[in-house]
Amino acid sequence: MQARQIIGAAKTIISDGDWQTGRMPRSAFPLSKSGGRAYRLGNRRWRAIKLIVAEIECRVVISYRADLMEFQALFGVDHGGDTKIIASIEHHRSHVPPWHAHVCCGPISGIPAGIKRGPWVRCMGWVGKPQSATFPQSDHDAFNKAARFFRLAKRPDEGLVLL
Repeated sequence: MQARQIIGAAKTIISDGDWQTGRMPRSAFPLSKSGGRAYRLGNRRWRAIKLIVAEIECRVVISYRADLMEFQALFGVDHGGDTKIIASIEHHRSHVPPWHAHVCCGPISGIPAGIKRGPWVRCMGWVGKPQSATFPQSDHDAFNKAARFFRLAKRPDEGLVLL
């Protein structure tokens, strides 16, 4: 299955997690080859979500810090006790454009597990209406930003639910 097919497919959220601040345990979003750096979020708000897409177990982690205008949401496919990251959206004030996405091209079978980014990933500027590029100021806004991009509200037999 292609990465873009997973993002566009209907999803069933099996655990939507709670918003927390600070250290994220490895079990929330395992990345074996990233070392401790992937989990040192500092004083960021974060939330981990588990879902099923076409009988494939997936995870999304959302983290942000409004005062620094830093945002990241990662979408990954479970692979044993690890994760294959297929897409991410990020906001960094130092980047032009500040909103950008990293998306894997090709089948998920070719994506190595445990690595956040590599040559199989393409970076794209933000696509959408100008109001869609506003920075989230709350947990609700941060979730909705990730939900819209990753189509988390697209549920089986219900169509697209607006958040």
